[in-house]
Amino acid sequence: MSYEFARNYTTTFSNGGTTSFATTRLRPLTALFGPKFQVGSSGPVRVFVTGKVDFINFTNINGTASGSSFVNSVNNVPYGDTHVAFYPGGGTEGFWGPFGLRLNAGDEIFLDNGAHNNLRVTFGPHFRF
Repeated sequence: MSYEFARNYTTTFSNGGTTSFATTRLRPLTALFGPKFQVGSSGPVRVFVTGKVDFINFTNINGTASGSSFVNSVNNVPYGDTHVAFYPGGGTEGFWGPFGLRLNAGDEIFLDNGAHNNLRVTFGPHFRF
């Protein structure tokens, strides 16, 4: 599950020299669940594919991004702007003992008057225990 506390929106005006930053009040709550199938389970390098499904809830919070905003988003899932979401993806991970690095890429698709695609690429440390 992920929650975006704040997101900046950047606008460059037609004169090319002026830029404006604004923080939006849109704070999506995303929950995805599904299996991971991997190749190379005994070596230090593994390749995997995944398929996840669940929901994305879009909340418009007028206050600051705080813990209460997250709680309000979770409480609003049955009643708010909630849409079915799918995430087909894959990646690779390499381990050195219990520590490793993981690269994951996929397409987060949610349905709202048609399909909306969002490319997601993540890279970072990975721990196994």
